[in-house]
Amino acid sequence: MRTLLLTLHLVGVAAWLGANLVQLSLGRFYAAQGVEARLAWLRATTLLAQRYYNAAGTLIGVSGVLLVLDGGWSWGSGFVWIGIAVLVIGGVLGAVEFVPTGRHLAEALRAGAAERIRALDRRAVGFAVLDTSLVVLAVVAMVHKWGA
Repeated sequence: MRTLLLTLHLVGVAAWLGANLVQLSLGRFYAAQGVEARLAWLRATTLLAQRYYNAAGTLIGVSGVLLVLDGGWSWGSGFVWIGIAVLVIGGVLGAVEFVPTGRHLAEALRAGAAERIRALDRRAVGFAVLDTSLVVLAVVAMVHKWGA
């Protein structure tokens, strides 16, 4: 059972980190496209923020709790709490940063507000790098079992 839970946990993390890396690598490409292509990209990334990351986060959270309850991990382990913190921070960033910023960026694109677009692009990339860095930190904490 532990192997299955750990596999599901890793699949969830890979889904989250992989989607982040794809978005970071394609963001500049879409920034150079026309308004309609950028709006399509924003619709796709908003869908990811509202559904895909929720599914990945749920898989990570459920499998993580079950690993603590049945897989030999402990609630007293630092790496468990780092994972929980990153999961919560990621969820909050999705709800209060990524979805609203995407909506504001779409409005700015439709209005042709170049300065606002640049500012929102910088903001989105900054938070995406933060989110990705936190996921990598959690992976390192898990691999090394910090505070186990």
